[in-house]
Amino acid sequence: MIRSLSGETSAQIRDWQLFHKSVPLDSIAPHLNLDNLKASWAYPRGVLDGIALRLRYSNANLHASLTPEGMIESLIFEVLEQIRVESNCPDELKGSQQNIQMQFIAWMQQFISSGGAEGSVGLLLVTIFSTVWMKLNSQPIPQLMQDIVEATRAGIAENMGPLLVKLKVTRNNQESYAQTAHEVIKLASGLIAEEYRNNPSIRTKRKNQSSTHLKIEWVPPHAGIIAADFKSPAHSSSEKLRLLKKSLDKYHIYNSSYDTEAEAKKKIRSAQLAIYQDQLNSEIGKQNIPWAKLIRIYQQLFSSKQPKNWQTTEAEVVLDRRYLTRAATSPLQPALYKQLVGSNMVNSKVTLLIDCSGSMKEQRVKIATCVDSLVRILDQAGIKTEVLGYSTSTWQGGRPFKEWRKNGQPPNPGRLNERAHWIFKDFDTSWRRSRAGIAALLRPEIYAESIDGEALIWAAERLKNTGSLRNSSNTLILFSDGCPMDRATIEANGEEFLKDHLLQTIAWCEQQPNFQLWGCGIGSELRPAFQHRLSWDEDPNNVANTLKNWASEFRASSFINKKYS
Repeated sequence: MIRSLSGETSAQIRDWQLFHKSVPLDSIAPHLNLDNLKASWAYPRGVLDGIALRLRYSNANLHASLTPEGMIESLIFEVLEQIRVESNCPDELKGSQQNIQMQFIAWMQQFISSGGAEGSVGLLLVTIFSTVWMKLNSQPIPQLMQDIVEATRAGIAENMGPLLVKLKVTRNNQESYAQTAHEVIKLASGLIAEEYRNNPSIRTKRKNQSSTHLKIEWVPPHAGIIAADFKSPAHSSSEKLRLLKKSLDKYHIYNSSYDTEAEAKKKIRSAQLAIYQDQLNSEIGKQNIPWAKLIRIYQQLFSSKQPKNWQTTEAEVVLDRRYLTRAATSPLQPALYKQLVGSNMVNSKVTLLIDCSGSMKEQRVKIATCVDSLVRILDQAGIKTEVLGYSTSTWQGGRPFKEWRKNGQPPNPGRLNERAHWIFKDFDTSWRRSRAGIAALLRPEIYAESIDGEALIWAAERLKNTGSLRNSSNTLILFSDGCPMDRATIEANGEEFLKDHLLQTIAWCEQQPNFQLWGCGIGSELRPAFQHRLSWDEDPNNVANTLKNWASEFRASSFINKKYS
């Protein structure tokens, strides 16, 4: 059906994934998501007809070159482009027109009924999408939906009215239409930014926002992890890395002179550190952890098969030809045999990277207990480990933020806070000697705001550059509860600045040789960004089960044998 209507013979669907010219098309309007075909509210013919019209009337390369950065911005741009191509459906295709209109309205109704329009951002998106759709299709939306968006539509009518006229006039010219769409995006971004400036708690606003517009399944195409450029088989690994490096280079820092990197235990008084150690020992003592069993399991998980060698002086199997003469001349003497034997060798390094943001403070006891236990298991299994953490030295910007304000608040200043990187254990220190450092995870004062992307690069570089076994496998596990959060940086650069950098960093890590990234406890907003994920149970008395679950999840992914064998 898609090929017939679009005229694109290369279009195909494999495993609920749309491909065009052998390249996966992940970036497509949410109401055309193929997962909708399974939903009871959806109109499958509308989904397929919408995809076909998109392939027929939209230039993919032009669209990709004009797509703005940022989750909200790229989402608006994508939906407006889909509304344009659907409004151009030929009049003789009455059935297709009806199908796509029913699907779009059903998607909007589903979004509203699921609570997506309860927050201001979600309501603004619904208003923009429905207003543009009505203008381009000359069709009304259901009365209930009109009642929901009426107040917001009236509030933006003065600025939105002229833009609707321009969208209608240019709907047959993709490039001109896109320019007007950018004006709509600028209007929406300004309204959202104004609301954040007036809100005293950006974290509270993020939680509200997460329960509204993020109900729309959408990841911006420029984030890297799902961009067609990085998935395309036409690109080599080096080309993918080059594209990712180019994206990462767009991230900038206003002033890095206040950044710190320190051993966490050196920032704590000895007496206080002893208290933390006693508390950690007490917590671990309460757990019924089967140490010997877990050590064997993790040793097997992180071991790799070595090439087989001949083992001589065996009593049977294959006769060793070096002893053929003796076998012939002295038949009463025992003949010597040989056989091929293989061996397992542990040649892995593991870094545990801890998000020390304020929202993780309540879980610090469980985190420290799990980290200490896992490091003990890996250490006794012969696996080198490092434990790192990241936060900020201050709240709401600190000295870089003050300098930026003093200098007139130039636009797009980059990261504005004082980054703090913590070392709880390095690769050269054994588990027993590093227990004081790991206990420093219990110190509440280190938990502030978080800049995840920079920390992930820092940890990955340390892991790769550690002089250890040749061709060793590198595993990095990020423990976090959600998106980066630095209020000063987000207010000055936009909501998606830090998150986009993290997504690009995740994509960069995925392309590194002999390297694997895992996310543990990642919030629902970012869990899909990680190819490999570990579960997290907040119950402080369930550490043994947590460690067993992780072993099962490692094994289920066959991550060592699949990637490093």
